Amino acid sequence: MMLPYQDLHIYEISGEVLGSKRIFKEDFLGCWNEGEISFLFFSAPHDQEVQAFVRGKGLTLRSKDVLDYTSWQAGDELKPFKVGHLVICPPWETWKVEEGEGLVHLDPCVVFGTGYHPTTRTCLMALLEIYQKEKPKIVLDLGTGSGILALAAAKLGAERVLAVDCNELAVETASRNVLRNDESGRIEVKQGWAEQFIGLEADLVCANIHLQIVEALFGKRGFFTKRWIILSGIFVRDAEEIEERLNQNSIEIFQRFREKTWMTWVGLNRSCKGS
Repeated sequence: MMLPYQDLHIYEISGEVLGSKRIFKEDFLGCWNEGEISFLFFSAPHDQEVQAFVRGKGLTLRSKDVLDYTSWQAGDELKPFKVGHLVICPPWETWKVEEGEGLVHLDPCVVFGTGYHPTTRTCLMALLEIYQKEKPKIVLDLGTGSGILALAAAKLGAERVLAVDCNELAVETASRNVLRNDESGRIEVKQGWAEQFIGLEADLVCANIHLQIVEALFGKRGFFTKRWIILSGIFVRDAEEIEERLNQNSIEIFQRFREKTWMTWVGLNRSCKGS
């Protein structure tokens, strides 16, 4: 099967674009809102349509870029790969599933979460380590991106997973991947901020997110009441401060993963009963 994305046509617009799926149809991949800037992604040029939209809304078209999809994914051609017995496979590739393997069909589109980034890969490794020890039933995946960690948790045995992202395009992408894997009975995808959901009941929280959001979560007691915590997206230079904060809140560092400049932790609160 041919890769569905060849060249990406990216339009940078000043201002937030909401409800983009109702506005653009043909060749439209989605809209990424980043503060006061929006990025419209198409698989073919739509200069006139975007310019007409911008004029009609009183916005400004800041730039247009054309980038091939492999370059967008940092030069990585998306192919099936394994982490332990989990197989992450793009839907345009094939994989013969062997006994004991868990298959995740994943189309990351243009959002974060291919599985190739060190933080995502080590989070997958962390999930495998936890599920070899215990079977957390309820999982909260904060900053779900493509939905890769939520899907991995479901394949490993989670009974309920809530996947959260503040970005509309990430929510759309994760929702499609949940349907593609026939996991809508176990995984729910919602749009919102991580700190809005951290107080919900969960045995395990996965948070592969920016340091600024981690600091906001540290201000919520609910973050430290989960039995298992997977925390990533943090640079090595900030590791000492993060570990100190975890220890102050009775979170034992069960395991550390360091890859390049990134850190991932598996935290364990032994005072919370396991599933």
